Amino acid sequence: MKSWIITGGIACGKSSVMRAFERNVSLFVRFYSADEVAQRLLDQPVVMEALHLLFGEKALVTCEDGQQKTDRTWIRERIFSDSEAKSSLEKLLHPRVLIEFEKCRREAEQTGAELFLAEVPLHYEIGSTVTADLIIVVASSSAMQVRRLMERRNLEMPIIEQILRSQWPIEAKVERADVVIWNDGDIAALDAQLLTLTRQIWHDESNRKS
Repeated sequence: MKSWIITGGIACGKSSVMRAFERNVSLFVRFYSADEVAQRLLDQPVVMEALHLLFGEKALVTCEDGQQKTDRTWIRERIFSDSEAKSSLEKLLHPRVLIEFEKCRREAEQTGAELFLAEVPLHYEIGSTVTADLIIVVASSSAMQVRRLMERRNLEMPIIEQILRSQWPIEAKVERADVVIWNDGDIAALDAQLLTLTRQIWHDESNRKS
């Protein structure tokens, strides 16, 4: 089973690439999203308790039904304005995310998947602790990143600048990539790149085996 990682900058379209693979790859693929796992973790009681200890009562919000959940907006603003808070959150979440990653990869192999495709946005920031056969970086211009963050997430420029500064520059990720997918265009352009990529890689693999 092959393992591929999709990474890149925020608002470069990593999730769009994952969806495009779902549309275009016909072989048996198991998908994994580190972001989705992290979001689920934020509502686990043990994680919420840790967040309360780290950041105080503001880290949680009480819903109409009286249940508490993580205040994602407050957490996001806090970590992008406080590097120590960001480091504390990463130490809490990243080990759990990586454990889930390896668990899902083992399950994929046991069920006969041909490809384990994982979206790991902070692959380089966390020290490339996850091994893979191929690292795919999804890239776009900084202007496009800003535009998407404004239009799709309704963020203001100050918080956008803080978010971008907290991650590796996209140029640094591109330099280390095995494959780069440029995502400043439309869905058709994205699909065309992925079709070329998958055909080439699987063709090369078949030649090596023959």
